[in-house]
Order: sequence, then C-alpha cells, then structure tokens
Amino acid sequence: MKILSFTLLVAVLLIMGSCGSYKIALNDPVWNDNVPYAVEGRMQTVIQKKPLRFAEFQTTMVKTSWRKTTRQYEDIGGFVTGQYNKLAAVLYEQSNSSRRFILTNNKGQEAKVLTFDKVRASNYLLGNKVEINLDYLLRTLGLDRRQTENSYYVQVFGPGGERPWELLLDNDAIELNPKNYAGYFALDPDHYYTIRPVNKLMGKNGPSSFPVGHVGYEVTNASGHAVAAVSLLGKTSVYLADDMEPDERFLMADLCAALLLHEPGSDFDRGINN
Repeated sequence: MKILSFTLLVAVLLIMGSCGSYKIALNDPVWNDNVPYAVEGRMQTVIQKKPLRFAEFQTTMVKTSWRKTTRQYEDIGGFVTGQYNKLAAVLYEQSNSSRRFILTNNKGQEAKVLTFDKVRASNYLLGNKVEINLDYLLRTLGLDRRQTENSYYVQVFGPGGERPWELLLDNDAIELNPKNYAGYFALDPDHYYTIRPVNKLMGKNGPSSFPVGHVGYEVTNASGHAVAAVSLLGKTSVYLADDMEPDERFLMADLCAALLLHEPGSDFDRGINN
C-alpha cells in the first residue's frame, strides 16, 4: 500500500513539475521569511555512509540493521543504558529494521538516537510486559493513541539526558490520510510536539494538495507554534525557527534527522534484506 501511494505521489509531482517549479507549501506563515537549510548525506548505503549534514549539525556515527544477529542485538541493546536498554533490545528483536546514530552540533555536544521501523505498536501499549512510555503520555494528555501494526518509533537521548524523548508515527496513516493525521514527540505531559505530514505543494498558482502521500513534515510545540519542518522535495531541506533556544534547536535537529533517515529514498526505509 505504501508503494502504491508513493507511486501516485510521484505521478502528481511529475505533472506539477511539467507546469513549472514547485516547493513544499507549509501551513504556518512563520516560514515565509525563513531560509531552509540544505541537507547532505541523506542517501545512506551499506557500503558508503556519508555524514548527514544540515545547518550546524551532522552525524558522526550511523549504523543500520536489517538482519537480527547476536552481535547486532548486543550492539543496539548497549547503545543506551538503564531501563531503556531493555526496551531498545526488545524493539530491535521485533522491528523490521532499526538504526542508531549520533548527531553532533558545532559545540561538540552529542545526542544519541535509536529508530525502529515497521513496529507493531500495539505490542508496547498499556497492559503489555514492555510499555512505551509515550503511550502513557498520550493517555495523560488525552491525545489519539491509535496506531497500526506499521509504526515508526524513535528514542532521542539529548546531551546528558537519561530519559529519552519519544516519537511514534503511524506509517500507514501518513501515506493514506496525511490531511487528518498527527504524530507526537514527547518527553512528559508538559513537554511535547506535534508532527503533521504535509501534502501540499506551492506552484505558480498557489498551493495544491493531493489525497495520498506527503512531501514533508511540520512540527509545532505544545502551544501550537511552528518550530521545525522537513521538505522531502529535491535534495531535501530542513526549516528551524529562528527564535528557539540552543537546546530546543538541537532537539529539533535530532527529530528532523530521524525523519529524514526514515523517508523513502533512504536504504533504511526500502527494507533491504540482503
């Protein structure tokens, strides 16, 4: 189903491209005067792993796993410590593919990021032996917890952070119902962000939307203010709000990197199994 919707999206882009140039049409006017950062190194391969770069951020380590071997299991299980080590190991064992990377800024700070694709989210909700903390947060906030058996789950450990920020996205809803879907990136009930897929392009006659697929993401904070965005068009780009504090800017860079490395076009999302 995802391949079908992505094919339809490509057809739409080709039609619009024949009529003139286009770019992503973000919802918040804050981006009108914001210059996006070009992305380098998104096309990760097994043989050549160039650093992912944008703005003052870049990856210093990227490891991807499609096969479950004892060595890889121990590697991802040991990437973090404490109670989250167990959850990471269990998720690695049951997800279709996983990735871990380190993102740094120009001050030498590091963030550790774990990603798991095609996760059966219902296995980690309330009442199961291993529960994703984000499920508790969504219940506390009264937000939508419905997930399919095809979810993308991410843990972000910021500099010195012992407790991760968590992202949970429904892959099927992003492709088939982008207009009405929202995912969440949260630490606790007072600190969370909303991620919405963007399904609109800006052409010479204004914005145009399409029923399936998406061309990027827009991120808003708990107050509803736009703080970051990702465009998947062309060579891809990242938008970061100008008024963010350095710590929040780094956090949004972590989130954007996880979204970039998840999208179609990276080997990780193709589900290569050889």
